[in-house]
Amino acid sequence: MTDTDIPTGPVEKEPGGFVVSEAQEKALRETLAAAGLDLGTYDDVIIEWLARWDWSTVSTVASWVARATAPAASAPVSLPGRFDATPAEVDRHLRRILADDVHLRYQQTIGGLAVEEAARDIRMTVRPDMDPTEQRIRLACGDMIDPLRKGGRYPSQRLCSQHTGFAPCPGAPDCEPREDAQ
Repeated sequence: MTDTDIPTGPVEKEPGGFVVSEAQEKALRETLAAAGLDLGTYDDVIIEWLARWDWSTVSTVASWVARATAPAASAPVSLPGRFDATPAEVDRHLRRILADDVHLRYQQTIGGLAVEEAARDIRMTVRPDMDPTEQRIRLACGDMIDPLRKGGRYPSQRLCSQHTGFAPCPGAPDCEPREDAQ
């Protein structure tokens, strides 16, 4: 560690060393620039004033700025098992890593495929020996739910495994995943 190193973690003891005011001013300006701050004329006056203080004060203030603007370390994400995860575990994981609208679009993609398949199955129940009215009703029912035809997006709102199985979330958008959800 050199004399002009800025502490990167909580400062437990007074930073030692002597640093000339020009180097302290440079360290402050670099720290503020790295934080993305635009500086005004009075900011310059205060930087010059602060740079005349002792290095322990300047480096501690610069450390605060650097740590306050550093990206937060994300908590490690435990991934559900690839082959043995339950739907609730997958849902809980996706709720942690995806924004609500992205999670809904994911569910709609999966749901749309399932409903499209169900609509195709309904249409396949039509047989040539059926009453023509029954045939039209079955074909119309398949079209009504098929997202590729007249049907809507499924699900219409984000489903949640945290309450009563997979159903629209009563706590949306503020629902938090439960750790004990099965």
